Amino acid sequence: MGLGPVINRRQVLCGTAMAIGWGMPTVHAGSAGLPQRPVRIIVPFSAGTTLDVMARALSAALEPVIGQRPPVVNRDGAAGFIALSEMAQAEADGTTWLFSGPGQFTIQPHIRRRVAFTLDDFSPVCQLYETPFAVVASRRSPATTFAEFLDRARSEPGRIRFGHYGPGSATHLLMVILARQYGLTFLDIPYRSQGQLVQDLLTGELEAAVLAPGSYEPDIVRHLVILGTHRYTEQPDIPTIVEMGQPPPLASFAGIYVMKGVPEPVRAAIEAACLAAAADPVFRGAAGRARVEAAPLPAGPFKDRILAQSREVQALVAEIGLRID
Repeated sequence: MGLGPVINRRQVLCGTAMAIGWGMPTVHAGSAGLPQRPVRIIVPFSAGTTLDVMARALSAALEPVIGQRPPVVNRDGAAGFIALSEMAQAEADGTTWLFSGPGQFTIQPHIRRRVAFTLDDFSPVCQLYETPFAVVASRRSPATTFAEFLDRARSEPGRIRFGHYGPGSATHLLMVILARQYGLTFLDIPYRSQGQLVQDLLTGELEAAVLAPGSYEPDIVRHLVILGTHRYTEQPDIPTIVEMGQPPPLASFAGIYVMKGVPEPVRAAIEAACLAAAADPVFRGAAGRARVEAAPLPAGPFKDRILAQSREVQALVAEIGLRID
């Protein structure tokens, strides 16, 4: 089951053109509606992750647009809710932005009995990038292909140590989907820090994981399959899950959110500024180096994509009975 609509490159480019060239005003520092006080960007993952890398690129690209380079504040832990809590404690004046994937809004409400925050508490501002996850293995693993990995998992049920970013994270749900698709059982190992997860892949303490590109050097792990519709450009020999006969699972995309109480003129000005920054060569160059696709979308389509993914996750969770509390 695909979780979230597939937005192809033509749709992304059309949406970007409309947002930046046709439907949004040109933004300059001091434009009406933009916060005049210092802005900060909260990221719900640790330094060095793909979100962190792209948040810092956005900050640099924003400087000529809004006249300041917002600091990036990492607030990882608790499946993103530490970052959401800090957002909620800030003034709703548009000076505190969340740069995040949608998991806190599309996954967490469906697997926990209670959550402190939902999408109703936030306003999506704009999508900035997307990228498919990949299943990777330690180079110490005897499995060199996805087929060999599946054979190994079937022959040793419950013994393959499979890492993820904690219960209810996108990588956790992807592991569950993968196990369900192929009738496998893994020994799932939650991590708070991506650095520790990658280190354990290097030593062989961990055999496999689901990772997003851009936050690790590709040569330090063995890529087994891309969880999307297209192969990675820099690794054209790695097959996609679609080529393996399965639908693409949970999509990875990220963007900017503000608290619901931010005045609409301020939110709209932030949206225009972020879309302008996303077109900047600084941001697009960073996206290329991080092996993700700069794919800006304005607030409406961004929110629609979040809601669509939430509905599909809800249906999947109900079907497989996944709960973590």
